Amino acid sequence: MTIMTDHFKNPNSMETIEILLKCVVEGHTVKLPNIELDADKEYRPVKKALERIGGKWNSRAQGFVFEEDPTELLASIQRGEPVNIKKDFQFFATPVSLANYLVSIAYDKCLVNIENPKILEPSAGDGALVKAIVKHMPDQRVDCFELMELNRIKLQKVAGTDVLGGDFLEAVAQDTMKMITEQYDLIIANPPFTKNQDIDHIRAMYKCLKPGGVIVTIASPSWTFGQQKKQTDFKEWLENIGATTEEVAAGQFKESGTNVSAVIITLQKPVDENSIIIKPKEEV
Repeated sequence: MTIMTDHFKNPNSMETIEILLKCVVEGHTVKLPNIELDADKEYRPVKKALERIGGKWNSRAQGFVFEEDPTELLASIQRGEPVNIKKDFQFFATPVSLANYLVSIAYDKCLVNIENPKILEPSAGDGALVKAIVKHMPDQRVDCFELMELNRIKLQKVAGTDVLGGDFLEAVAQDTMKMITEQYDLIIANPPFTKNQDIDHIRAMYKCLKPGGVIVTIASPSWTFGQQKKQTDFKEWLENIGATTEEVAAGQFKESGTNVSAVIITLQKPVDENSIIIKPKEEV
């Protein structure tokens, strides 16, 4: 799941920034300055700052190793800009076991009956769901959107991936030529949760489904009990189209850095949307 959130206060002190300014980049590694650092007052804040931008300490490399060139990210925090990849983009990768489970649902509901299905992953992260799809269907191509540039670079290297762009919601809103509208047999996703963004994403996904197409997506459970109009309208809409939900086991996202609660929503777009029965609201 990936989406931009509001900026937050710079967590790094001037003392930390001064040390960061002395760090150097060697390949994919940020090296600390060759000076003695106080463990609590200096090293720990610098370590946290580098971890927030995606670095991991590697004793063999004697530095903080990144998956891609960290030059721009380091420069940002050296300038005092607040950067936290997970919080900025709400990026929490789909665990492998959960990704495989979503694909198994999709296979039973959709893929088993379709030759050469057209598939979309609208918030692809670093490709966990795409990898799960290709594992089950080695020749399958998957269209993707992903906001985070670092993840788009990673996705280009994932077999079976075609990256169409960054902002899925914007792409749907501007799709006057119907390049993605009503084009997909299956949409499988783990969208962002913050501020009901999962609801916005699922509504947009629905527009991209062919009649008879299937969505299998992770979502926040907030719409099941929330009283905001967007939440109650979404709940009613899901009921009217016959969507099913199941809870994601507690702790599934722990390995991705969050203990967020989640549900899996599965729905199929009717071949004839005029056949949808709108259930009358219960009288109070």
